[in-house]
Order: sequence, then structure tokens, then C-alpha cells
Amino acid sequence: MSKENADLVRRSYAALNAAYKSGDVNDLLPLADEVWDPNIVLSTKGDLLAGGEEWHGYEGVLRFIASQMEAFQQMWLEPQEFIEAGNMLVVSVQFGGRARHTGIELEFSTANVFTINDGRPTRMDLYESKAEALKAAGLSE
Repeated sequence: MSKENADLVRRSYAALNAAYKSGDVNDLLPLADEVWDPNIVLSTKGDLLAGGEEWHGYEGVLRFIASQMEAFQQMWLEPQEFIEAGNMLVVSVQFGGRARHTGIELEFSTANVFTINDGRPTRMDLYESKAEALKAAGLSE
């Protein structure tokens, strides 16, 4: 696996967790400027993640993250495993937080696929399961 790609994605998760902790999505702007492709696309798949929607560019990705911040408090993401598939990186993730309106604590596994071109994430696809993410990246468990 490209250590650079995995390190890049780890930094993204760390910055995201810091923004979740501060409650300010704008804390991600320095990372976005430095790391993300300006035309990045974030896409959700499946019912759990309001599947079938896409957010474009920094502003779109930040809007998606802000909507998560509105729905959850004390949110966090912990990457568990990194699997390289060409220019894609499949990351199994543990997600947790408390639903803001119900107070219910949630924790579940999910998976993300990052497409990385020229050292910058150009696409992030969010899947409900590792199996779905691996399939999307042309791999199997």
C-alpha cells in the first residue's frame, strides 16, 4: 500500500475528528486547501447514509459534514483498516456519536473508498459495509 496515501487519509480523519470535537466545520478548510482536490466529490451509498446523494467541491463536502454535526454530538470516526486497490484506498471505519435529538448513543462499522489522483483525494464514497466498499473497488473479502 502507498504509505503516502494511507497517511493522507489518516490526516483527513484526524482533522475531521478535531472538527467534530470543536463543532466548527470550518476547521477543515486548511486541510481541504492542502490535501483535497478542489473538485472533490463525496457520495453516499445505502439507506443508512442517505444514499444516492453527491456533494461537490470543498463547499459541498463541508455542507455534508455540517449536516452530520447537526444530527450528532460527540461524533467520532476511527479508521480500522486500509486496503489499497490501485488508485483507490478502502478504509473500514468505526463510527460513533450521540444522536442530537434523541440522545441515543450509536456506534457502528462502515467503510469509505477514497480515489486518489496525483496525491490528492478526488472522490470519497461512503458505504454501509466493508463488503460493499471492497466490491466497489473491484476487490472481495
